[in-house]
Amino acid sequence: VADEGSDLNAFAGRYGILLEYVEAWSGKGADIYATVERAFEICEDEGYTEFAYDGDGLGAGTKGDARKLNEGREQRKEKAIDVRKFQGSAGVVDPDGKIPQFDGDDSRDKDERTNKDYFANAKAQAWWSLRMRFLRTYRAIVQGHPVGDPDALISISSKLPALSKLTIELSQPTYSENGAGKLLINKQPDGSKSPNLADSVMIAYAPTEPKRRGFFDLP
Repeated sequence: VADEGSDLNAFAGRYGILLEYVEAWSGKGADIYATVERAFEICEDEGYTEFAYDGDGLGAGTKGDARKLNEGREQRKEKAIDVRKFQGSAGVVDPDGKIPQFDGDDSRDKDERTNKDYFANAKAQAWWSLRMRFLRTYRAIVQGHPVGDPDALISISSKLPALSKLTIELSQPTYSENGAGKLLINKQPDGSKSPNLADSVMIAYAPTEPKRRGFFDLP
């Protein structure tokens, strides 16, 4: 989520493992409400029923704007769009779970550390999870390794107009460790520009807590 500055708003849409939509646009001459409104329009046009937003910084007010827009949808007898917050500064998802691993029996892939032991925050966990998707896909497609869980891979549509820019942005972030040995992500190394499209993709694929429903709940 961006405003009148040099950063851009960005939206990424996926269906399963397939990244099928990315768009970036300037926030100049508008406000955050207009940004959320545009996100709702994209969902309507592309058939998305939910989206996650960057809840740090300028995105903090997205929830309230989304509630107002959903109230309007309900008055028009339209289904509400599920809007949830991704907060990179927050704690990790599944703190006691093991950090993501490659498929296969390579001993170099074994790491018994938990998410809370390895990642400094949710942003580091999400970027690392995205990195692992690409590495698993590379190992499966290029190196012929068996695929344990197809849902843990990633596929990007070759028809994306911004594919070249997205590819550059995805390769930009670097990582390091803090004094406690936890992973940190630097998405703007050496004064580079903010990778807005890549950020939106990271949020789209970020780990989430499982949705819990009653056995007899209807969809």
